[in-house]
Amino acid sequence: MNKILYTLHVMWYESKMLNETLDSLNDAIKNSQDLVDIHICLNSQTFIEKPEEGIDPEKMFDEFISHPILENAVIVKKTDSDEFYNIGDWRRDIYGSGYDYKYIVWGESDCLVPEDYFFLLNNIDIDHPHFISLATRKMWDATWDDVEHVWIKPYPRNGPAERPEQAPQPFNCTDYISIEQLNEFNNKFDPLLVKLDRLKIDGNMTALSKGLPYPFLPLDLHFCREDHCLEMFFTKKQIPQYHISTRLKGHNQVHPKKRIGTLNQKNDSLYKEYERAAYQSIFKFIESI
Repeated sequence: MNKILYTLHVMWYESKMLNETLDSLNDAIKNSQDLVDIHICLNSQTFIEKPEEGIDPEKMFDEFISHPILENAVIVKKTDSDEFYNIGDWRRDIYGSGYDYKYIVWGESDCLVPEDYFFLLNNIDIDHPHFISLATRKMWDATWDDVEHVWIKPYPRNGPAERPEQAPQPFNCTDYISIEQLNEFNNKFDPLLVKLDRLKIDGNMTALSKGLPYPFLPLDLHFCREDHCLEMFFTKKQIPQYHISTRLKGHNQVHPKKRIGTLNQKNDSLYKEYERAAYQSIFKFIESI
């Protein structure tokens, strides 16, 4: 079967981004030849991010919870009454739940889905464990060169000095991109699937095939950097990365609505403390392999 599972972990303060992400998901599912299931985790925990006065984290989900694409979705809720739970737990737990899907996709709240994404996954035929990635825009350093979109790759890291009039915009990972801009850009290129010589993983829109070694994340990795851990683990296990080099994902890393209603940001000391714990967990795990 070509059935695909799209997964999404949503923190309460990300809620105002979700409608456009779900709109893009809805369009992509309409273009799929086979069934796409959705599993979404609504996480209202406040162990790291504290709400501003008057903000009820659980009510933040009202912003998008009535979106029609979620009518048949499996919805999991995590609150402060649960133990600390975050995106590392979600991504590890979903793959380890014994589901029978051609691909399990790591979605993210700030990442728009290309309109032909699931159609392309439907039509990829690879007979061994692997994962599929999508192209990025111009990233912050040269380690990302192999996964940048082939058209964008030749330009300077701060964007083209002279952009031809017909050139699609925006170019950089720090730019906001709309659904319309994303699809207009992608429609200019035929899909091209390549196998990368070395792995480079930006977690969002990573599609994991069946049969991968598991667990690929340590059991005590709750928080961030799970994509970095996956990259090191799959490198050691010699799991191949196939990359759709002409299909851009709409990752809005600096979305203007990314962290709404929270007193805390990613440079806060508490965030850094949890991040350090995540790194310690990852390195211990990788050394044990």
